[in-house]
Amino acid sequence: MQRDLLDALRCPGTHEESWLVAMVSHAEGPELLEAELACPVCAAEYRITGGVALFADRQPVDDDEPYTSDMVLRLAAMLGVAESPLPVALVGRYAAASGVLASFVAAPQLLVNSGAPTNAPGVSHIVVADRLPLGVETLAAIAVDEDYASPALLESAARALRLGGRLVAPADVPIPAGMRELARDEVEWVAETTVRASGLIELRRRAPESVQ
Repeated sequence: MQRDLLDALRCPGTHEESWLVAMVSHAEGPELLEAELACPVCAAEYRITGGVALFADRQPVDDDEPYTSDMVLRLAAMLGVAESPLPVALVGRYAAASGVLASFVAAPQLLVNSGAPTNAPGVSHIVVADRLPLGVETLAAIAVDEDYASPALLESAARALRLGGRLVAPADVPIPAGMRELARDEVEWVAETTVRASGLIELRRRAPESVQ
């Protein structure tokens, strides 16, 4: 997992959005290989092992379906990102498009519930259950396949998208609130965020009033 992704991670627990505290035990340059993650709100613990951030048990995914350049070019057009400092997330079988997509989209990649991790530069891997452990406006775009397109995961994906960021999902699932449909066919729809979600609330100490 890329070290830069740490700032985007949040506890997936059902409480106010909270950063995670990381204790890194092994890193190689920008790549975190082994670390412990803890939530200061609910005390939940997660880990990074072998470069993969685990927020759930590993779930094997058959992502060996080959992606041609034309297929990935179509995906890139739906995601609507040419370059971005924020990651583009590929969930489930979409992760198989990662290598070819890098030639069309100059952005970090976040592969979610993918098959065997790759060590490509700028690529992070996480394993999740039914919610993305990401803060508000931490993704440029995301594609979610039919195996993981639950209402909870799609809602968390919409929250994680920047304003105007696009979500690609199966045609038979509802579009999350706060998103506007852009296109649809018999397989997929693509929508963009139109409402800015609320995120972390920072508490500021007020300066004491002067004594008269």
